[in-house]
Amino acid sequence: MNDLRSTLDGAAVDLLAARLNQPGRDRLAAMWEVAVLYALASFGTLRSEEPLPSGRRPDAVFDKKDLRFTADITTVSDEGLDDKNPFFDLSELIEKEKSRLGLPIGGLDLHVKSKDHRSARGVQTVLRLPPRKRLSEFVRDQIVPQLRDQMRASEKVLRIAIDTDDVGLEITIDPDKSPFSGGGFASYDAPTIKDRNPLFNAMKPKAEQLRGAEGITGVIVCDGDCAAFSDRGAYSNYISATAIAQEFLRQYSSVGFVLLLSIKETRRAWMQIEPPERRVHHRLVVRRGFHGQDQLNALFTAVVGKLPKPVMMPVNGALRARESGYGLSHHGGYSMERRTIRIGSRELMEIMAGLRTIEDNGAKNVEASRKLPRRPNPAQNAFLRNLQRGQVPVAIKVIKTGEDEGDDWIEFEFGDPDPAISPLK
Repeated sequence: MNDLRSTLDGAAVDLLAARLNQPGRDRLAAMWEVAVLYALASFGTLRSEEPLPSGRRPDAVFDKKDLRFTADITTVSDEGLDDKNPFFDLSELIEKEKSRLGLPIGGLDLHVKSKDHRSARGVQTVLRLPPRKRLSEFVRDQIVPQLRDQMRASEKVLRIAIDTDDVGLEITIDPDKSPFSGGGFASYDAPTIKDRNPLFNAMKPKAEQLRGAEGITGVIVCDGDCAAFSDRGAYSNYISATAIAQEFLRQYSSVGFVLLLSIKETRRAWMQIEPPERRVHHRLVVRRGFHGQDQLNALFTAVVGKLPKPVMMPVNGALRARESGYGLSHHGGYSMERRTIRIGSRELMEIMAGLRTIEDNGAKNVEASRKLPRRPNPAQNAFLRNLQRGQVPVAIKVIKTGEDEGDDWIEFEFGDPDPAISPLK
């Protein structure tokens, strides 16, 4: 952000900062936009929101010697499809009603059936669920009465099956399986029609945005949790993001290229404990007869190398972007050696501020975690043993981590027993 202030108009960067500070669906899009603009600015002259003759203000006008292009940046997700197939909303509503009925957290197994809408252009799968706006009413009138009846009958495992033209689901609630829940549903987000999917729909308005721009024009599309970016080659009707971008370029002559940006992860070894290695993956798609592909490829390869290291896949990034605050970091983590104990800096601050205790084991929702059976915290026991032996800290130091980490470590080093708080020998 600081680097961008030396490149872009201060008001434009202020707007990006405001978007980043506001929890919601737009936050992830702002993250991508900042990262892309920062990387582009490292390799040439960058201007943003520069008005075209049409009055439109594209996100980026890039210039480097003999390469110049105008581009808009967009982030695409499957949120619209999720709205039409509200599996997770239904699961949350059932969980809330379970709590009101006195059932323990979790133990829910929810399976939803689907149906296919076939047309001459392809097949679209939808879940057999009520519309989102009617979910609360459906749970209240159809699910809760059956749960109450079975609880009155002293049924240990509760089961509900509904199978109509519009709704098809099976619910099993087993209190013994608390606090874990599960479920399943058919894939409804895999694109099967080239120009009828979230990725194509996200690019479509950008063609109008770029109309009238001189020279090379393009759309930079970022993955905000969109199934079109995933590799589902085994799925017979699946259409890749590349094929969708090619169809978009075929239909809209005002755009010369599409740059697809997503996150890929690979595990270094089977059954490894460390998180997988994540990297930004890019794919350049150009219209037929386009000149300058090699130059763009070289530039975007360098740009991707300049992007910050991703720490999450888009699906988790999208969820975290909707949350207020700054989430967890090293919470619940610790390391111990003979005379040292190391815990996360932010967790220690929250303990000292009275927001949590070390016994909360780094839980995100402290109040909810305290309702569940607690497991011993080894770090807490180590502090207790040191205290009982009369060993107090003789040094406390901050262990700095890399810029890709969201937290540092605080290390306590304990000395010999202090005679002020231990028996004399």
